[in-house]
Amino acid sequence: MKTTTIIYFVLVLITVGCSKKLKNTTTDKTVIEKSATAFTNDHNASNSLDYDGTYFGVLPCADCEGIETTLQLTADKKYVLTTKYLGKENALPIESKGTYAWNKEGNKVILSGIKNAPSNYFVGENYVMQLDMKGQEITGDLADKYILQKLTTFFTPSDDTKNSPMKKTKWKLVELNGKKIENKDKNTKEFILQLKGDNRYTAFAGCNNLMGEYELNEESLRIKFSRGASTMMACPDMETEQEFAKMLETVDNYSHNGNQMTLNKARMAPLARFEAIKK
Repeated sequence: MKTTTIIYFVLVLITVGCSKKLKNTTTDKTVIEKSATAFTNDHNASNSLDYDGTYFGVLPCADCEGIETTLQLTADKKYVLTTKYLGKENALPIESKGTYAWNKEGNKVILSGIKNAPSNYFVGENYVMQLDMKGQEITGDLADKYILQKLTTFFTPSDDTKNSPMKKTKWKLVELNGKKIENKDKNTKEFILQLKGDNRYTAFAGCNNLMGEYELNEESLRIKFSRGASTMMACPDMETEQEFAKMLETVDNYSHNGNQMTLNKARMAPLARFEAIKK
């Protein structure tokens, strides 16, 4: 009987010890999970991203070719929003200024003073996404078209184009990937490329407008185009338009003689040939 009692007592001690150990293990795990959650919540767009800067894109439009949109956010919580309705006669840029606030999660900015238009933008790494009137993410086929990309400045912007033969000229595309570009009839519009003095380019691709940034070094004849934004008109000849946009993303150097220009990749044959449009 005494032996049985001792054995029972030892078993009780082992059981209690295991229970305490199991309880401690569970408690430690809970603490770790809470810490991880707290760490995630402490780091958000407002305190972890280099979000201040200028964002640009062309957003969908129900009754125009697209809404050219530029949003500038400063670190002291001020904004400048500029929109322009493309394809409308005499359309002028509309500018709104004010302050912005972060939502409690720190991943959306809310623009003050905006009425009857979206005022909430989700902030990601080098982009912002316009949200709907209720501050919710837009869904559907055009969901990914509501993104504005952050602009980067390759060189100090300058509007002085007097000494730049590249910037003061409007160029007409005459050959693309070895194929001549010809106007089939009077209704066919020309493909146009123009470099602006503020390191932005605009282009007309037969149906849609393209726009973005470029890097230009006229001493070494180097040029680089960023992946730009585009209006979203449905066009009969989308293939040539897509080739034109892809060409701009591919080239890294150019040549010109005043009236003619080629855009090239390394030492390959010219990807595109242009002629100067005489004023």
